[in-house]
Amino acid sequence: MNNLKTILLLFYFIFTQFEFLFCQNSFQVSFSTPNKSEYCNCITEDFEGNLIGVGGLVKIADPSSLGVIWKISNCGDTLSKVFAFGDSLFGFSDIRLLQNGNYKVTGTIGTSYETLNCLQTLELSPDLNIVYRHLTVLPYLQTAYDMHMRKHLQSYYIMISNYGPNSSPPYLSDPYFVKLNSNFDTVFTKQYALNGDQSCTDMLFSPDGSQLWLLSEAYFPELTSACLTQMVVYDTMFNFVRVKTLTDYRMAGQNMAKWITDSTFILGFKYAPLNPHEEDVAFAETDSTFQFYSFDRIGAQDTIDYMAFGMGLDFSSPDSIHYTGTKNMIPDYWPQQPSWIRVGLLNRQLQPLYERFYGGDAQYRAISVIRTSDGGSFISATRYDYLNHLNYNDAFFLKVNSEGLVTSTNTSAICPLSPVLLYPNPGSDHVNMELSWNTASCNVIDMNGKMVSNFNLHKGLNQINTRMYKPGNYLFIFNSNDNEHTTLKWTKK
Repeated sequence: MNNLKTILLLFYFIFTQFEFLFCQNSFQVSFSTPNKSEYCNCITEDFEGNLIGVGGLVKIADPSSLGVIWKISNCGDTLSKVFAFGDSLFGFSDIRLLQNGNYKVTGTIGTSYETLNCLQTLELSPDLNIVYRHLTVLPYLQTAYDMHMRKHLQSYYIMISNYGPNSSPPYLSDPYFVKLNSNFDTVFTKQYALNGDQSCTDMLFSPDGSQLWLLSEAYFPELTSACLTQMVVYDTMFNFVRVKTLTDYRMAGQNMAKWITDSTFILGFKYAPLNPHEEDVAFAETDSTFQFYSFDRIGAQDTIDYMAFGMGLDFSSPDSIHYTGTKNMIPDYWPQQPSWIRVGLLNRQLQPLYERFYGGDAQYRAISVIRTSDGGSFISATRYDYLNHLNYNDAFFLKVNSEGLVTSTNTSAICPLSPVLLYPNPGSDHVNMELSWNTASCNVIDMNGKMVSNFNLHKGLNQINTRMYKPGNYLFIFNSNDNEHTTLKWTKK
């Protein structure tokens, strides 16, 4: 009897481990509304394992903005809802979970894009119906360019970029602060008029909670460079304390941070050397001195790699740091080239444990990532399907398991996992191949069916010389040691 009990317990343990590794919920979901651009500003996971995103919807023909919330259950069911209040323009910037299971969503609202000067908070039930609405006029706010909100103890602290003709100089961003109590009532506001521009990218509280640290992309006339990264320190009454400006021009913004010890935090940022075609993502660990003696750069030649536009890193364990970004970012409003969502995991030394690339069928732009309770991650992005329409983005969500994989049998055909990235494409004297398999072989075939080259590849970045290739199209046929295959077309200019 004891042996039977032991066997049953062992079977149960094996089954639960199998379920944890292979049955984690994972998927790709695109929310498409023709002729309307949708974007997600903030994502979270609720107490039931549902994944929630909030943002906005912009009509192309009739420029207006509405609030949107998306909800994806842990079994893959989806629900989205658009909120409209008369002719007002607004969008959601933040979502908070309440103990009663409801959601608190916050954003700015106004009668036009030049007068987004009110704060709106909605309490929503789990089925996304409005329970409570609270509207606050923010005195002397021109229009909110962007908004960041963080909770500390029982209060909420908001930094808004105050943008408009009355800024100093006009039409640059001045910091505007709001403090809310636990009921989301306004405690006080404070604004600054700067001789320059200050746009917040992330906010931290100091280890003792007495100061608010703003990571900022700033421009001031006295700076020798056009734009530098700053850490601006305020106390919790929003009184200015000090500023630390980084003079390293390569730290070119998209900064985000999270505490990893009691005294140090991880900083993710966009690394931009003088060559504009080799921008990469980078990570560093620093403290209140904001000094950087080294950083870890992730990227490859001939491509522009961006950090996420929102929160690009998250973790609960310092040994497993989830991050996201965009591979082959095209700095154009409606780019006519594909890109990939970078899905990665770092160890405590900020070295990659894995890196996956999803996409290649549209232009994607990663926005945010959160670690999920099952050990995987949830990523929000925009998806521009330039092959089928011209001028709107879809809200896109990607859920991967702890290995960075989508394992659902009902997986979507869009945003596939790419085992190999081939670039630049078109190219001339060389081609890079970024491999996610451990090893592979490759045969290169011209359009006449003749093999012109074959070689072996290793995991990571590989490069071959293509100067002897004649101009035209080629097929690169990749074969892994696990009998997986993929074929990509490459063009020699």
